[in-house]
Amino acid sequence: MGDGLSLSFFHDSGFTRQKCSKCNSFFWSTVEIELCGDAPCVEYSFIGKPLFSKPMNLNEAREAFLDFFEKKSHTRVNRASVVARWRNDIYLSIASIAVFQPHVTSGSSKPPANPLTISQPCIRLNDLESVGRSGRHLTTFEMMAHHAFNSEQEKIYWQDRTVELCHELYTSLGLEGSKITYKENPWVGGGNGGEALEVLAGGLELATLVFMDLEEDPEGDIELKGIKFRRMPRSIVDTGYGLERLVWASQGTPTIYEAVFPEAVSYLTQRAKLEKTLENASSLITENAKLCGVLSIDYGSDLTELRQMVLDRLQMLGHKLSLSEFTSTIEPLEKVFAIVDHCRSLVFMFGDGIVPSNVKAGYLARMVLRRTVLLMRDLGVSEFLPDLVSHHIDHFSKTYPELKTNKSHILDMIDLEMVRFNKTLERGRRAVKRALDSGGINQQKLLELYDSQGLPPSVVSEFAENQGHSITVPDGFFAMVADRHQGDSKEKEKNLDFIEIEPTNLDFYQDMDKRAFSSKVLYSSSKQICLENTLFYPEGGGQLSDIGIIEWDNKKSKMVDAQKIGDVVVHNLEGPLPPVGTIVTGVVDDSHRSGLSRHHTATHLIGAAARKILGTHVWQAGASKYPDRARLDITHHKRISLEVIEKIESHVNELIIEDYQINTNFYSREEADSKYGDTLYQGGAPKYRKVRVVEIPEIDAQACAGTHVSSTSHVVAVKVLRTERIQDGVERIEFSAGPDAIKASQKERALLEETAEELGVPVDQAPLAAQKFVKEWKELRNRVSSLEKELATLKSSDIEGEKIGDIMFYSHDMGETDMGEVQNFVRQITSKEDSLVAVGCFQKDRGMVILAKSNSVNHNCGKILKSALSLVGGSGGGKESYAQGACSPDKILEALNEIKNLIS
Repeated sequence: MGDGLSLSFFHDSGFTRQKCSKCNSFFWSTVEIELCGDAPCVEYSFIGKPLFSKPMNLNEAREAFLDFFEKKSHTRVNRASVVARWRNDIYLSIASIAVFQPHVTSGSSKPPANPLTISQPCIRLNDLESVGRSGRHLTTFEMMAHHAFNSEQEKIYWQDRTVELCHELYTSLGLEGSKITYKENPWVGGGNGGEALEVLAGGLELATLVFMDLEEDPEGDIELKGIKFRRMPRSIVDTGYGLERLVWASQGTPTIYEAVFPEAVSYLTQRAKLEKTLENASSLITENAKLCGVLSIDYGSDLTELRQMVLDRLQMLGHKLSLSEFTSTIEPLEKVFAIVDHCRSLVFMFGDGIVPSNVKAGYLARMVLRRTVLLMRDLGVSEFLPDLVSHHIDHFSKTYPELKTNKSHILDMIDLEMVRFNKTLERGRRAVKRALDSGGINQQKLLELYDSQGLPPSVVSEFAENQGHSITVPDGFFAMVADRHQGDSKEKEKNLDFIEIEPTNLDFYQDMDKRAFSSKVLYSSSKQICLENTLFYPEGGGQLSDIGIIEWDNKKSKMVDAQKIGDVVVHNLEGPLPPVGTIVTGVVDDSHRSGLSRHHTATHLIGAAARKILGTHVWQAGASKYPDRARLDITHHKRISLEVIEKIESHVNELIIEDYQINTNFYSREEADSKYGDTLYQGGAPKYRKVRVVEIPEIDAQACAGTHVSSTSHVVAVKVLRTERIQDGVERIEFSAGPDAIKASQKERALLEETAEELGVPVDQAPLAAQKFVKEWKELRNRVSSLEKELATLKSSDIEGEKIGDIMFYSHDMGETDMGEVQNFVRQITSKEDSLVAVGCFQKDRGMVILAKSNSVNHNCGKILKSALSLVGGSGGGKESYAQGACSPDKILEALNEIKNLIS
């Protein structure tokens, strides 16, 4: 790097560039020292010896930082959600700069202020197992920052001023300037890169100062950490100051958790009766930290070996502890620390609208919650999880009052997920047994059991041990899970295979009611044309494309589909193509467009009503609009009842009757964000520099590119057709609007009248009559089932088994028989000890063979049946205990004999 970051500030302030004798990194310091100041090159020296002049808690440290930069002409901006809904590539906010990527960093939008300062809650789960263990790792942390966005038009400040501000901040808080070192370490991430400085004191990294002026480019002429970059036209000051590390360094406590969560740690240690353990462990941790520069143990190697290494260091200080004594002292506290940290993550995740599910951010939230439940179960304090979460809500809502507003919802999520997890554990024993029986459990199988069954590795290990098996659980397991689900949902860009074409003017935004237009053909080939301007809405935002006709020179073609690729609308035609340069007339199908517009507006109304009635955790998870119906997928943690659906439907129809005006306007991204906030992006991250906002005043506002009616009365009416759970945590509402809603109501009425007629009762008595009918039908079905069992018992008692080795083998051809009777017969036989039964039957022209066994029999039914049926031209298979297959009816007896031969 030559002279590296040779800044005027360094030279003017007496800093010299030096090289660390251990890690060979370059750093700047005002004193001549051998080591860079970063752990593990140096020991932690601030434990018991705080770096700053007075101790600070979270609120004091945050305010000291933000106030300092406000006084330095920075504008304080509010935090963003921890759910990165404005991005397609990550699910959670992982840094303060992530709030401004990619729209601000790419130059497509202006920042909300310039320069600005922020304290942004962030969540990172790639070090999940280290939390609690290392004494310093957190899942949720606040990244305080000051950002400056420099461009050719606006120069704010760059490297010298950044370092000067950082140095002045820390020295103003009482940190001696001679104790600060600035370590050179280039940074890359999120498609950007740049030179960077790590700010170090007492062995602790307090901040990172990144000078982002590079963007990834395979053809770039600058290389950092093996990646090629090119210089950007913008230069961005991207800083990150750890709030929690500032608090920790100001207090000098043995671990970061005691500094950040003192009340929560005290509360949980008292409930778990670990006060003395905490005292002993804190003493050990403090001495270990002073000696080796790490507080406890990071994952990545064998845990026992790492603990032994730390124990060896403690024994050098005169401690006479065995490994088991050391583990029993330190492990409960590691769990306490992890629990209090995880609870804060849950508060922010659920408070910012995540609904636990099996996908995306909901998956990550569920993973954190279940790990928390297991840790608390190990300590015997599971029942205190809601209390601890409630404590965090009350504490952090002093700074973030929205958490208090959502308190009941957050606690509902906790209670519901605890119940669901207990049910998962009950089902899990069977899943583990099946996995053990089918070849054992390796690391990949552990990941599959967690993803498919929700079973954490500690539970799988416990279940396996109860069945006499031992499995190896890799350290860092949850980090592996998080890496699989952190989010890489980048949308693939459609390739425009056409020649370069001017952007299409979208006339439908100027006049939603206009249906005919004239335009010039710019491209014509392969059943596709591109026009100068168009009224045809291209498919997008879950809305189908318009259809219609294209006319020219007494010729006509159907326009069957329109797609927007880049800034160009491609029209797909059925029929002849107009040549390039031709002036054509386009006519939009009015019925199709009007239906789409009504249903798109109705979708916004349904979403607004759902948020009003169910809560602010409701977010759009998907939507599709058709001319005669639409569907909206929303995040919600339980099934939507008929009563709630009626409330949503009634509220929407009230909004329709009240005839709200629907306004559409284009805003710059920063204007839209400032006016409406992130709830604007229900449909996902915006793709364009200008954001089109569809607003129903005081009801709803969304970034939306679709077509709409001019006021809510034009929707006419909305009728909810059905609801379903399409995945855990996501509910689908399907509905019709306008004349189609009336048709749906009429159809529903006709079905009700038809049902009443069949039951022979008036319409208003149909539900009661149906209930009576179903009750009688169930009673008859139970009676039939009981008789079938009696018949099966009689038949099984008539059939004599044949002793083959240690088992009793039963073989029987039941002829043309109902499958329910066959199943009952099989159950009767296999309920006997050491029994194996082969049964044949047929229905119409299809023969069936079943092979089943009692638990004590050591035969594989699936393999035996598969082999036997293959010998008679049939096929089948199944599990070890039960198998089923098919063959020709005239081959059933032959198949039964083959089964007997194979067993013999």
